[in-house]
Amino acid sequence: MTKITHEAEVQRQHPRYRIPVRCILNGTQVSVVDVSVGGIGLRTGAIDVKPGRVLELTLVFPFSGYELSLPINAEVRYVTEEHSRIGLRFVDVSPRQHNLLRFILDAYLAGEVVDAGDILDVSSRRNEGKTREVPQRPRPQGVLAHLSHHGRSAAGYIGIGVATMLLLGFIGMGLFEKMYIIPAQSALITADLVTVPAPSNGQVTFIAAGSEVKAGEPLLTIQGPQGSSVVIDSPCNCVVQARYSRTANFVREGMPILALREKTSTPYVTASIPHDQLLRFYRGASAVIEYADGTRVREGHIEHLPTLVGEAASPGPFLVKLAPGRELEMSAIGQPVSVVFDTFSGSSVVAAANKLHAAMNWAGEKIAAVFGQNSEAATAPNKAKEPDVDNGRRLAGLKPKE
Repeated sequence: MTKITHEAEVQRQHPRYRIPVRCILNGTQVSVVDVSVGGIGLRTGAIDVKPGRVLELTLVFPFSGYELSLPINAEVRYVTEEHSRIGLRFVDVSPRQHNLLRFILDAYLAGEVVDAGDILDVSSRRNEGKTREVPQRPRPQGVLAHLSHHGRSAAGYIGIGVATMLLLGFIGMGLFEKMYIIPAQSALITADLVTVPAPSNGQVTFIAAGSEVKAGEPLLTIQGPQGSSVVIDSPCNCVVQARYSRTANFVREGMPILALREKTSTPYVTASIPHDQLLRFYRGASAVIEYADGTRVREGHIEHLPTLVGEAASPGPFLVKLAPGRELEMSAIGQPVSVVFDTFSGSSVVAAANKLHAAMNWAGEKIAAVFGQNSEAATAPNKAKEPDVDNGRRLAGLKPKE
């Protein structure tokens, strides 16, 4: 009966089989302990060998009606006298020898009857796998084909580069807008207006009818409940910008009746900004103004920022006065506009860049001054020292005759 002996994987790679196989060494039969795909175990006593020696063995496998001889080389790995065992490892095994040895061992293990034709079929097999060749792309022929091929490659790389640049630009613009762009909460076209309120409770008996009034002219009259009348004169040469009440109306004290605008005043833009962003505007900012007709003014100038004493005391948003950047008609007063502020000019990045630029200019001026002095000293003409003159005669180191 065929026996199988297994050892730990760290000790042996292949399982050993105890099968009826004979081993011939130099014409002498040696007792076989077991055999595997990777080596063979022999009994000691019949041969005297040392580890490291390579032996030429012939393995004889008996089958029904015939025997199979398999010549193979084996290296002595160890010799143990106490177990009467010599361990050998097959070396220089060809793929056909390996296939045949594995086939025979599997057949013995399965108990199959092996014919000579099966042995011949296994020994004729080729163990080498043939790789399938991948057909190469045809190389372009001619100048136009080369240009077309390289052009497509270049176009692909350019497309990838452009897409990458667009993506980086989109991300950069998003970060820039988040860090340095502040949209105004609201903005409109306005002018310096003077609101005329009702001085007391009563009935409006007179309101100036024209669109313009001169300084000192009566603007309105209010008759009080006791029958007394209060007359308000115009404080300036103004234009009536808005009327909030009419003659015969009853008003309360402080209610606005007229809105006046001086003739010399010009329209401008006011925009409201949040309280927590005021410091960024004081560090430096510009505005982009877009009007209702589609006109856009870039680099709009900020004419006035609110102070932190009077104007900032109210809880409402700060009002920033902007130069309109274009001519505005008086009829445009009250129209809404879109305002976006750019605070990049007052950021720490620009401040550092300005300091670096100033340092480079200073260093350049110093270097230019040093090289300029050296150049002047090198190009200055060497003036010869004039000899001493005594009584119209040159003295050349000789004493005059007495």
